[in-house]
Amino acid sequence: MSFLLSENRTNDLQGYWKRYEEYLKAEGHRMPPGALKLALSPDWYDFSVHSCPHDAWLEECRIIESDPAGKAPRFCRLEVKLLGAYHDGTIRLRYPRLFGYSFQSSKCEQGMNDWLYDEFRLSENGRLLHEIEWANGGRWLIEADDIEFEWCSFKKVEGSP
Repeated sequence: MSFLLSENRTNDLQGYWKRYEEYLKAEGHRMPPGALKLALSPDWYDFSVHSCPHDAWLEECRIIESDPAGKAPRFCRLEVKLLGAYHDGTIRLRYPRLFGYSFQSSKCEQGMNDWLYDEFRLSENGRLLHEIEWANGGRWLIEADDIEFEWCSFKKVEGSP
């Protein structure tokens, strides 16, 4: 079940946002803290905010298999770097521990194009699901323990070279 993605978006803008907000209120206590913070942040879905991922471009996606101190079990984490929509900074997303992922794109000869919509949900086993829809028709589904967010502005600090 999704709320904000293309198959559920209609002309009833208030309706699908309301259903997503109701879902977050009902299930938020079960969500990982980083994901819940982003899902409830007014900036995350405000397209005028420079750190919002809407219309951002993918710069890098890395899956890293970790071996904690040489001991089993091994696990994967995911790191994503996006060029912000206003090209004045980068968005870094980190999923500290992956449980599964699916990246689908029927065409990417000109890149993934813009990040369109995303939403946070819980999987059947109570883990974070982050689903992302790209303008080229690509779709990512990430199952992880949580998400970490960082905005890195390109603005120079006064007095720096």
